[in-house]
Amino acid sequence: FVVTDRVMHGSPVWAAEGGTYFMYRGTDDFMSIGNASDCVEGSTTAYIYNTPDEDAVVAPTELPTDQWVSDSRSTLELQYASAERVNPEDEGPWVCVPAVRITAMHGLDDSDPTMAAALRQLAA
Repeated sequence: FVVTDRVMHGSPVWAAEGGTYFMYRGTDDFMSIGNASDCVEGSTTAYIYNTPDEDAVVAPTELPTDQWVSDSRSTLELQYASAERVNPEDEGPWVCVPAVRITAMHGLDDSDPTMAAALRQLAA
């Protein structure tokens, strides 16, 4: 993930390599990974999301590894079928993900215009 110059609900928006997927704080305060339109709306219907207890998560590497959930669009069929449901009583689409760890992030130089814009937005 690479930090962008955008901020969504008090957290920076991160772009995955290739720019197809984005990590952002949704309207429900969960860190979500979704497509560009999900990100623009701050949508809670992303492909996968993290339910951290803390409010001020900044970097993707700081997210708890055991608090990810996903739906059938982002989980292999066999794993999805056997995964623990988040809400088994309503058979919702979300399943628990055993562990997701984000280890690769691309930083930007402090002098990079994108980084400067992101820092200005966070300070506002």
